[in-house]
Amino acid sequence: MSLQADYLIPINFGLSEERKMMIDMLKKFKEKECPKDKIAEWDEEQHFPVDVWKKLGNEGILGACFPEEYGGTGGNIIDETLITEEISNSFSAMGLAYLTGVCFGGMSILHYGTEEQKQKYLPPLIAGDTNFCLSLTEPGGGTDILGALKSRAVEQPDGSFICNGTKIYTTGMHVADTIVLIVRTDDVEGKPAKGLTIFLVDRENPGKQETDGRLLNQPFSKGITYNKIMKLGSHILASFEVSYEDVKLTKQQILGKRGSGWYDLLATLNNERIVCAAICVGLAQGCLEEANQYAMEREAFGKPIGQFQAIQHQLADMATEIELSRLITYKAAWMQASNPTDMANGVIASMAKMYTSDAAFRCTDRAMRILAGAGFTMEYHIQRYYRDIRQLVFAPITNEMSRSFIGQVMLGQKKSY
Repeated sequence: MSLQADYLIPINFGLSEERKMMIDMLKKFKEKECPKDKIAEWDEEQHFPVDVWKKLGNEGILGACFPEEYGGTGGNIIDETLITEEISNSFSAMGLAYLTGVCFGGMSILHYGTEEQKQKYLPPLIAGDTNFCLSLTEPGGGTDILGALKSRAVEQPDGSFICNGTKIYTTGMHVADTIVLIVRTDDVEGKPAKGLTIFLVDRENPGKQETDGRLLNQPFSKGITYNKIMKLGSHILASFEVSYEDVKLTKQQILGKRGSGWYDLLATLNNERIVCAAICVGLAQGCLEEANQYAMEREAFGKPIGQFQAIQHQLADMATEIELSRLITYKAAWMQASNPTDMANGVIASMAKMYTSDAAFRCTDRAMRILAGAGFTMEYHIQRYYRDIRQLVFAPITNEMSRSFIGQVMLGQKKSY
């Protein structure tokens, strides 16, 4: 890829009437179904509102980027980005659920699943009746996934597989009905990227809920156990350490081709990074709105603190970084929608994820400074944004690895890892 862009720059920054209506509907939905005080309760209780996920399905939000034949409305990554940004403004945990469900689960099945798998999984996801979790990272390493991955599924004489291994940071497993599981099935000497296979592993009683909307802790297949990881942030969507012990899998559960799971996973990374960037933009926007309102209402020395340059300039810097974050995020989405196979997309998508997460990190810090002691209390929402953004600078890809990728692919530098 050359330093000079060889692709067209979009000059129309407007949205279609349909997309404007979708965003307006989402704003009203949030005001009614997930106001900030309710989100704070869910964060304190560490509870994911399955009923809200279902209502998002009822409103057609979860199907915005899927073909009509499966119950969707035929949109693309731009719709995913718009939805994720709006949802993540004050509710980044639901943005993460959208990432794991729609991006890792639904879009992977749409691109690589058999017609039988598409018919089985996509309509329930679109309706909000089910969700997915990704079980990939292992205790031995995060960024070095290929070097750390030890979980194996060994083929048996009858054609089935027996899986053993341990995964970590499997987010949303308690409210998912299907695990997108990546394990090694074959060894290819000198090529660790080959020989990985994706399996779809279902819960025994998918979708069963209590009357208050909480998903029952029904077991997955025999031999799968999981324990909650206590985290600094993102309390609403918990993460788990998962043990797979002699878990029986079948060929029908394979997503894509045996041995090509890593390459199939890579093909969804642009969408993942763009959606992750949108989460960061939404979270930062929520911070700005809260800090700006506080600066108008809080008085010191006889006037609102927003009149002091020290505060006003902090707000202006936040607004500027958010606007720049939004521009690169939607440019990445536009490029991906226009030409999904363009190699340049990966660089811009990585830039978007890297820049927006760093910018949102800075915005939460500025907002905490503006609210000062109030921001440090649980009464205000800033502390939640401050906690929740911390993981997005190193997940689902570290910003350091993003910089290495940009240096290597765009700038022509030698591989640095």
